[in-house]
Amino acid sequence: MSDSPRRLYFAYGSNLSRDQMADRCPAALPLAPYALGGHRLEFVGEGNSRWGRGGVATVVPQPGSSVPGALWLLTPECEAALDRFEGVDSGRYFRDEQLMQHDGNPVLIYIATDERGAANKPNRKYLDVITLGYANWQLDPSGLLGIECYREDEGWPPA
Repeated sequence: MSDSPRRLYFAYGSNLSRDQMADRCPAALPLAPYALGGHRLEFVGEGNSRWGRGGVATVVPQPGSSVPGALWLLTPECEAALDRFEGVDSGRYFRDEQLMQHDGNPVLIYIATDERGAANKPNRKYLDVITLGYANWQLDPSGLLGIECYREDEGWPPA
């Protein structure tokens, strides 16, 4: 593990799952529930081989709303792993380090790029992982209730 400084990271989608983060970033430290103000959760684009058909989580500006999530403390190695998983190099997500702060420190957040496309319902399996993440952090799941999903048997790629 590197002695480089760790970075704060805000998770709001499937990376809320402690099991998923343990697989992706074993050295990441879970810190606390947190929220991104002035934004709402949205699902956009089409899925990938990992989740199947359906949109992926992102945040979009919306005054008066907030997105529940959690703060993690990442090593540089964890950060590089998340860049790979989130598809930063392929343009699926971009890194934003100016949108949020915690105690005066910048917080890394991944946001889906415009290339992901329009709003789209998520895959049920993907939403289940996010819902589990909400439970891991004792977040209020009411914002996830009623989200229409693709079923796992609605294959990928779409016909």
